[in-house]
Amino acid sequence: MAEEVKIEQIPFSYTLTEAGTPTSGVRLSEHAPFAGHVTSVMIHWPPGSNALVDVVVGHGVTQFCPREGFLALDDATVFFPFNERLDDQEELWVEMRNGDAINPHTITVTLHLEGKR
Repeated sequence: MAEEVKIEQIPFSYTLTEAGTPTSGVRLSEHAPFAGHVTSVMIHWPPGSNALVDVVVGHGVTQFCPREGFLALDDATVFFPFNERLDDQEELWVEMRNGDAINPHTITVTLHLEGKR
């Protein structure tokens, strides 16, 4: 008998205030609900973010989306496939920072996890 696959999405969403304010950058985290893999990351940048809003995703001490630096786009929802191994209860994190000195921006990042029951 084949093992059942457990699937879960972990959403991170935050409204970043204008650059230079206390909430213009944030690191959000959750713990993995089971051991398995991050199979995809989806990031949404709203219109007007003009590649001024940086995003990076990781787990534990490992940054994996992107491997180095940050991603920044405008008016885009991008799906990145992965096969990133996770341990049960390992910290999943997203760091976001707004470099726009005039406008706030709400960024959404969704991690898709799969593991065995």
